[in-house]
Amino acid sequence: MDDIKLAMLGSKEAAKRLTDAGVLVPCPWCRGTPKVHSFQRQKELFAPTYIECGCGTRTRIFGSVKRAVGYWNTRAPILSAEEMEMLNGKENP
Repeated sequence: MDDIKLAMLGSKEAAKRLTDAGVLVPCPWCRGTPKVHSFQRQKELFAPTYIECGCGTRTRIFGSVKRAVGYWNTRAPILSAEEMEMLNGKENP
């Protein structure tokens, strides 16, 4: 299973790898492709940033792109740890 699917299922480790790579997972509602909206000016440390999908789903405003992407990529777990292990084939049903 790839990191995008794992992050969508609630894997914090997969979400961190994607965030570090600058990859956004699909929208949790419509599965669309979100976009980063950042208002950074030259030499500013604070860059008001939010993530938004075409369906209208968006994050609050963060102080950096990485924080906004990290928030967007973090999902509440849909499955329990045991169900995740079964899905990954670590246990036989």
